[in-house]
Amino acid sequence: MGSVEARAFGPRLHRLSARYDRTVKADRTNWEARYRGGDRPHDGPPSELLRRWLPKAIPAGRRGPARTALDVATGLGRNALLLARAGYRVDAVDISPTALREAARRARREGLRGICWIAADLDRWRPPRAHYDVVVNAFFLNRRLFPALRAAVRPGGVIVFETHLARDNDPGNSPPGRRFRLRPGELRRALRGWDMLYVKDGLGRTGRRVLALGRIVARRPATPAHSAGWSRPRGGVTRVRPPRTADRSGSSPGSSR
Repeated sequence: MGSVEARAFGPRLHRLSARYDRTVKADRTNWEARYRGGDRPHDGPPSELLRRWLPKAIPAGRRGPARTALDVATGLGRNALLLARAGYRVDAVDISPTALREAARRARREGLRGICWIAADLDRWRPPRAHYDVVVNAFFLNRRLFPALRAAVRPGGVIVFETHLARDNDPGNSPPGRRFRLRPGELRRALRGWDMLYVKDGLGRTGRRVLALGRIVARRPATPAHSAGWSRPRGGVTRVRPPRTADRSGSSPGSSR
């Protein structure tokens, strides 16, 4: 019976895998075309939410040079650069090698080191567990990634998360746009059991724009009882070597928007 089921489901699984690979390729091609065409989504100053809370994010006992951070869907690196300026060793992940190369050039111009630029599909890539003091997710939403981001934060570390919020009568609040927008209260529910430092669903300013945003800054409790247990699957990773400097002498394993 088992071998019959394997033969029956094998072709279907193969088709699903091939469809997924085509989706990832199309996503990467789309972002590559945008960046190469001069589009600069979410470029500019770092996240105001991150700037405000980063000085308060350093857990007790983690004030040395070993502080680590993860910037999810880094794009052109605005938040990764802020983290590096603050002394963090940063893993910055994005699906677009073109964006990462530009981000690395910016880091080199500032003389910033300690950033590892990682080209990967965030539907597949998962961060190491309990590794980061700070995890940043700005203007990117992949709900399947929530458990892995929780697990990636060290006990006592923080997650800083902000992205678009769905609202009634919002043109973007209809399929397929709804899946790229948070539901009210969704971040609080996803981080249930953590210490809420800041939570807001509503209008917020980002640069010169006022947008409906879901925002949260939460600290993972230091007790083992709140530890998350998620494995780190391999695959879907392409390492990008930045131009000469700006990485920490090599890429570590480690997008999509």
